[in-house]
Amino acid sequence: MNYLVEYYQEIENGDILVGEELKKQLDDLVKDLDNPKYIFDMKPGDLRISFIETFCKHTKSPFNGMPFILELWEKAIIQTAYGFKMADTGLRRFNEVILLIARKNGKTTFVAGLDIAEFFLSRGGVDIICASNTTEQANILFEEINNMREQSPSLSKETRSKKNIFYIYSPKTKNKIKKLSAQSRNKDGYNIEVGCIDEVHEMTDSKVYDAIKQSQSTKKEPLIFIITTEGTTVGGFLDSKLDYSRKMLKGEIQDERVLPWLYTQDSVNEIYEDKKTWQKSNPSIGVVKLNSYLEDVMNKSKHDLSTRVTMLCKDYNIKQADSGSWLNFDDLNNDETYNIDDLRDSYAIGGVDLSSTTDLTAAILVIQKKDSNKKFVLAHFFMPSEVLQKRITEDNVPYDIWVKRGLVTLTEGSQNDFSLVTQWFMKIIQTYGIRPLWVGFDPWNSQYWIKEMEDLGFNMEKVRQGIYSLSEPMKQLEADLKNSLVIYNNNPILKWCLANTQAKVDLNGNIQPSKLNSKYKRIDGTVALIIAYVVLNRYKIDYENML
Repeated sequence: MNYLVEYYQEIENGDILVGEELKKQLDDLVKDLDNPKYIFDMKPGDLRISFIETFCKHTKSPFNGMPFILELWEKAIIQTAYGFKMADTGLRRFNEVILLIARKNGKTTFVAGLDIAEFFLSRGGVDIICASNTTEQANILFEEINNMREQSPSLSKETRSKKNIFYIYSPKTKNKIKKLSAQSRNKDGYNIEVGCIDEVHEMTDSKVYDAIKQSQSTKKEPLIFIITTEGTTVGGFLDSKLDYSRKMLKGEIQDERVLPWLYTQDSVNEIYEDKKTWQKSNPSIGVVKLNSYLEDVMNKSKHDLSTRVTMLCKDYNIKQADSGSWLNFDDLNNDETYNIDDLRDSYAIGGVDLSSTTDLTAAILVIQKKDSNKKFVLAHFFMPSEVLQKRITEDNVPYDIWVKRGLVTLTEGSQNDFSLVTQWFMKIIQTYGIRPLWVGFDPWNSQYWIKEMEDLGFNMEKVRQGIYSLSEPMKQLEADLKNSLVIYNNNPILKWCLANTQAKVDLNGNIQPSKLNSKYKRIDGTVALIIAYVVLNRYKIDYENML
């Protein structure tokens, strides 16, 4: 039976609800069934489906000991991932599957079933990897696999568990199931046929993914399953994967080797207005995940912000910033981009937040065009090279990747060299003709740098970081962000800083930025942008007359 077609027909008939993103993917897949470029072979998927349903059993209450009977959506994914082949080579089309699904939909059990099927069905001498961001999360997946193995006498008899060194071994085939996490010391030396990465939403970089991908370089039919819920980590590995997937679905990127399978809602409002739509992000609702659970958290979310953030993120795959953030993720997120060449020969307003060692140094330029309310933002960041690795560990963000992307400039030693900030401003002027009319700065720790900038002809404006000077500009920035008027070129560092920012409120309703929850939550980009808004307000009429 063609489960992809059956699943698609159930959706077309209205018996199953999915979001627009998955519907678009399924539309394309069904069309590809008739594309001469591909062959659809149901046998590889059916083999794995049959294995799982014959030999695997559930290991957790309330289904403990019961046969693992796959749901239609699970069969459709397996058949699709393994069934499409390239007509010219006969080799598997997809080498990567990205499954985004809300929590408590049987995700870990599904991954465990796939891993154990691959372990027994793969050719000899291969590694099957169960991976995650942390060792603890990888252990959860590994334990599920091992428990599933022990539930079946026939599977247990054919394998040996070496739990003390974290692998399951088949003496007959020499296959192994191993753990891997971002915390693993050695990520090399694997011979991976299939890798399953569980819960990538907290991954800040792609090191685990890269280790699996590189180990598959000699494989003709490699396969990686990335299976996760949404998270609150901004600018991390999951964000980059989902951004890539969504560009594929929009036709902006062509990649026939990646299979995005995204269970997402189409709006927040539909969640509160129509219970039937909960199925869009919860395909196992009513079977594994209970409606009563969702009704309970829904009622609590109406009165508790923390519950609302967690619910929208984990139960409906709607990206959220941490509870307590100044802005929710929808407000601060803007993936609109621009070509800097279109901003050539413009006047700008600058804002800088300097730091010596602990934080980032942030430099911002805000540019408006005539007869437009949009603010185009250029952002660049600086940090000392000697603290790079320490900051990666403490802040849990991929500074090293941001350095490679040219978003961060490293200064030699353990302190920031503010002359590099000056050089960045000069480079923008000399390369693009974008000239800041005024540059705002906090006078703390900036004496020699101010003189350097003034000697080069910059008009420098003092902006003290007090609640009265920052409150109104911060509120104006909030309004502009909510109206999608701040185009920051999808800069992940600035987005991260905005997500880390909390609004500290006084008795009169004035606000100023503060760090959210942790000293490692950097907000320097937000502060620099607010400083630029202070200066923009100060010279609003003069600046607009220059446009």
